[in-house]
Amino acid sequence: MSLQEFIKSHHDKLVSMTREKVARRGSEPGPSEREAHGVPIFLEQVCEALVAEAKRGQAHQAEPEPPTNPNVAETAALYGHDVLRLGLSVDELVHEYGDVCQAVTELAVELDAAISVPDFHTLNRCLDNATAAAVTAWTGDRETDASATEGPRASKDERLRRLVRSSITVFELLRSAKVVAGGATGRVLGQNLEKMSAMLEVSSS
Repeated sequence: MSLQEFIKSHHDKLVSMTREKVARRGSEPGPSEREAHGVPIFLEQVCEALVAEAKRGQAHQAEPEPPTNPNVAETAALYGHDVLRLGLSVDELVHEYGDVCQAVTELAVELDAAISVPDFHTLNRCLDNATAAAVTAWTGDRETDASATEGPRASKDERLRRLVRSSITVFELLRSAKVVAGGATGRVLGQNLEKMSAMLEVSSS
């Protein structure tokens, strides 16, 4: 069974398992307030990425970082804003994407579903891209910071606080080897450091 077929066949179960993992951490607000751009849509977009990857064919498998569904990052950025607006931490945001991966892995083992390595690789790249986009959006340090999704632009101190918090979170992911340094999430750390350096230079000038 392909991962696309597996996700489509067990979509609701995977969403339910992820919700349970979120609930066990005592995260508030509840899942129903977080699903406009959250897990259900992410799983659908992973399926779209898997279909696109299959169409590319075996000839392109050697590419170092083939593209995934661009909607993954766009929707994840909106989800980052959702999580921020709901008053949740960046740690919770990152954990939730990790919960999705755990749900897929645990259910596949439980059902003895053989998922191919390339399919899991595509899932991991989608998770990496989603996590990077969501974390970047959560910091509020973007041109869209004054958008209707977040309201007025955050103060400089608040933006710096978020950048520090998200940098620590990404560093922990890198240290635990849950993401690779050269991936999208790993690059967020370098971008955050550059932004913080620029903010401090402006303050000292």
